[in-house]
Amino acid sequence: MDQSEFKKFVQQLRSGDSLTYEEGYHSIKGRVGEVITELLALAQAETEEQMRSRLVELIGESIEPEAIEFLKHELDSPFYEVRSWAYSSLCYSESQTANEIAANFKDKNPDEAFL
Repeated sequence: MDQSEFKKFVQQLRSGDSLTYEEGYHSIKGRVGEVITELLALAQAETEEQMRSRLVELIGESIEPEAIEFLKHELDSPFYEVRSWAYSSLCYSESQTANEIAANFKDKNPDEAFL
């Protein structure tokens, strides 16, 4: 995916229109590995809850160690939706390490509403 495509898809992710958002999401979803570095940088810089959640959800499609480490840190987010996507992504990941992180989080945070 070239940079102009990536920027277009990210702009679609920012859309308030659900169809436009979904188009951007699915355009990146199958190619997360190609742009994981860029997604991580965007997510780390994002301060708005909804957009950060969308980026966390996309990053959750990856089993790359840097993605799993990022998701692990997102479990401490002050944003409920971000924590929820991070947990779900780790829980349902094909990575055993990710699954273990999710199980540990669940054990230590039994009162979290999304568990």
